[in-house]
Amino acid sequence: MIRGKGVGKMASKAYSSILLREKLAFGAGAFGKDFVYIFVSMYLLYFYTDVLGISAATAGSILLIVRFIDAAFDLPFGFMVDKTNSKWGKLRPYLLFGAVPYGVTAAFLFFAPEIGEGGKVFYAFSLYFLISILYSVVSIPHAALNTVMTDNPEERAQLTKYLMLFSGLAAALAGSITVPVVGMFPSERSGYFFMGAVTGVMAILLLFLCFKGTKEQVTTSELNENIPFKHAWKTVLTNKPFIILSASFLMMQISLGIRGAAGIYYFIYNVGNANLFSVVSAAGGLAGLVITFLLPAIVRRIGMKKFYIAAGLLTLLNFLSIYAAPVHIIPLVLILNIAASALTSVALFAAWGSLPDAIAYQLKKNGLHIEGVYYALYNFIQKVGSSIAGGLAGFVLAAFGYKSGMTPTARSLEGILVTSAIIPAVCALLFTIFMFFYRTKDNNKKESVEKGVING
Repeated sequence: MIRGKGVGKMASKAYSSILLREKLAFGAGAFGKDFVYIFVSMYLLYFYTDVLGISAATAGSILLIVRFIDAAFDLPFGFMVDKTNSKWGKLRPYLLFGAVPYGVTAAFLFFAPEIGEGGKVFYAFSLYFLISILYSVVSIPHAALNTVMTDNPEERAQLTKYLMLFSGLAAALAGSITVPVVGMFPSERSGYFFMGAVTGVMAILLLFLCFKGTKEQVTTSELNENIPFKHAWKTVLTNKPFIILSASFLMMQISLGIRGAAGIYYFIYNVGNANLFSVVSAAGGLAGLVITFLLPAIVRRIGMKKFYIAAGLLTLLNFLSIYAAPVHIIPLVLILNIAASALTSVALFAAWGSLPDAIAYQLKKNGLHIEGVYYALYNFIQKVGSSIAGGLAGFVLAAFGYKSGMTPTARSLEGILVTSAIIPAVCALLFTIFMFFYRTKDNNKKESVEKGVING
């Protein structure tokens, strides 16, 4: 460990440039962990109701309750990550030792045992709780890797782009292949278990590749390692831009998450063609990836804050259009839903692109490098938003009379439409409004951190 003299100051050292293979390894880790996360976000609620056979309200409760229990884990874990010191660094060891448990749990999360109703609920709750904890174990260290792989802002921005690229590929693939692959099996029960197993194995291999192919170059001072948790927590709570950004990010995760959870129901029951969900996921995911490469030029021109707000307004209008669109006009349905999928990438680019700036705001004040805590909290917000989305989707579907295995009624079809369009639109409005109050010391396109994002 290189020792510095001041709290949070980097030791003087020349860092080598990041090689392409290191960037690809970092991206591979993003693909591995996020394919599982996106697969769970898109299909777990449907798996619980239509494959495992538990009620929508019970499934929603499981998704919601687990996150409140999980809340006690993320922040202390992020603080522990910041204090880790091993021969592999402070972040990479968690990828090494977390990969196998994460992958195995992902596989059995989509296993439907032949047991009674109470046993199914216990099984679903236990496995979902376990995957939630293990996602934190691999996701928080991976997300923070770009802060220790280099101290160059432009190279960090390049790593962020690889993260967005590979996460986008994971989203496109998870959404496009699941329904066709499951359809190849004699039952959804065996099909989803196969998909879960493939997803788990892929996560293990790619997280190992990320561990092997990356290296930590940047170290902080010993004093920075000894920051009390109470002081780190106080630092986060007094970071007003981060608090506002976090509130917006939570609403964004609920908006996008409930749309993702209800999307499969919308195409199966309202549109009447489950295969179109795969088409939309693939086309929208690929469109989002292409757009992502064009976004830096837009951000450079208008600034990250205005870009974030514009993304929110477009998302709001898109969801309202989906609600109003007649489901029998298939070309219109496809266009609007492909746009919704693409806008997901745009919104997430804005949310993650704003995070380094919010962290730097407090860093300039006290010099404390507690990136692990910040990323842990952001990771926690992502998980809470996703679970609230899944829980809310289950509750709304149940309130409108949705029951697995029964012919949908006009009321249940309306419930699916409300769940997949109106509630996401309301949340999109809220996450946009929050960003009007987002301020940093110099909140425009000349910010040093933002320049790293848009010029990388």
